Amino acid sequence: MLSAFTSIAPLTLTLSPEGRGDVGGWCGESAESSKIAEAITSPLRGEVAALRRVRGPRAQPAQIERARTLRSTMTDAENRLWYHLRDRRLAGFKFVRQLPVAGYYADFACRDAMLIIEADGGQHAKQRDSVRDAALRQAGFTVLRFWNNDILGNTEGVLQTILHTLQPNE
Repeated sequence: MLSAFTSIAPLTLTLSPEGRGDVGGWCGESAESSKIAEAITSPLRGEVAALRRVRGPRAQPAQIERARTLRSTMTDAENRLWYHLRDRRLAGFKFVRQLPVAGYYADFACRDAMLIIEADGGQHAKQRDSVRDAALRQAGFTVLRFWNNDILGNTEGVLQTILHTLQPNE
């Protein structure tokens, strides 16, 4: 009876470099079944989301701290616009606030659509804004600018313009 169990391999597994299980399949497993197992293996948590992220230089700690400060001191117009953009409320598009891009901080950005939305108050100068827009466009983004009084007085119109830019065919 003991001879029937001698052909069974020990149950020790060797982890692959990705930590997904045995490198060559379980001991005694055929090459074909290990290919099937690899094909149905789900990706590690975060791998799929990482493919969707925009690649670029990582934000420095000083940039992160400045972005946090800007997020905590938003204007009334930025607050109103953020209410409509957050939590994928606008047609399911994900927006972030105060994203560091090309040495500037974008008020709102949709990374998937490569769209930046700027809320302009009285402190904005046309010449500086044109230089800033050129740098953001050079980074691959489309830039939309709205005056604060337009955001506060015509929120629906601003949202329709943003939506039209996100979904040009609809």
